[in-house]
Amino acid sequence: MKKKIGYALLIILICLLIAGYIGIRKFNSFITKETPNYLTYTSESKPIHFDWANDSIGNYYEKQTAMTIPLKIKGFDHRFYMQFDTGSPFSFIYEKDFKSLKALGIPLNEVIKDKERYIEHLDFVLSDAHIKASMIKILPNYGNVFDKNDTIPKIKIGTIGSDFMDNRIIVIDFTNQKIRLFNKRPPWMLKLSNFKPFDYTARRRIMLPVIIDNKKYEFLYDSGCSAFGLITIKSRFLSYTDKDTAPLNYGANSWGNSIPIVSKPSNKIFTIGNTELQLKRVSYVDMYTITQPLITPFTRIGGWMGNQPFNESTLIIDTKKEEFVILKDEI
Repeated sequence: MKKKIGYALLIILICLLIAGYIGIRKFNSFITKETPNYLTYTSESKPIHFDWANDSIGNYYEKQTAMTIPLKIKGFDHRFYMQFDTGSPFSFIYEKDFKSLKALGIPLNEVIKDKERYIEHLDFVLSDAHIKASMIKILPNYGNVFDKNDTIPKIKIGTIGSDFMDNRIIVIDFTNQKIRLFNKRPPWMLKLSNFKPFDYTARRRIMLPVIIDNKKYEFLYDSGCSAFGLITIKSRFLSYTDKDTAPLNYGANSWGNSIPIVSKPSNKIFTIGNTELQLKRVSYVDMYTITQPLITPFTRIGGWMGNQPFNESTLIIDTKKEEFVILKDEI
């Protein structure tokens, strides 16, 4: 009997080790795998306004679930928009929207590169800035079908990903809900002396260095996790939140999939760059609680950081020099 129990425990241990190894390989590939960027564009040097989207999840009303940017295409009265998502290494036009636009007469040419599908050219107005873009990736089997008489209040046709800020400086003014892009640092930015280094990975992941409880981590900045302060492992979730506060459990939407999330408000202070911010909200993904302890010690990431810690500040990210700074005062 003891031998059977021993063999069973050994098999379980081997399975856990294999699962951990596979998870580590996949996660590190997710962070470091080389990702080509074929997107090119020119734009007017105007601030791009974004809106906060809100959503109801079950009986819970969630604020600031996404950063959305109004988009116009010449000849259409439809109210289009795209989501700003630094967690996506690509900007996308969704396939169903692409087909709908083509059916309405927009001359969109599709090209194939490295077995992936792209829109060759597209002109549009993002907020008030005219954009002339080439090689926008098409996301298969996703999006909305619409026609010229459609009365949908707002139509989400795509995502603005981190390739949009590649080799540029981006200024995200959360207080005034504006995004600005620069090819080089303007004079007012050259006067700032508190830029700090960060790692902009080959997969265009923005890994920001932080200190919590005198421990150093790297948080992946993902504006697509907009409503969250930090998504991390369960042990840190318990450490960073009040044990007497009841958790909130619900399914968060991720590219059409429901992910079980456990969340609590948090007053935890952390240091990022030379600035102290509050996490405001900490969460963990309930479905990964078993494998997380196996994978986490061998990966760089301390968690996914959304917009909540920054929403009263300005975040400047220079992907050319791999430096960033946070400003608490208006610029």
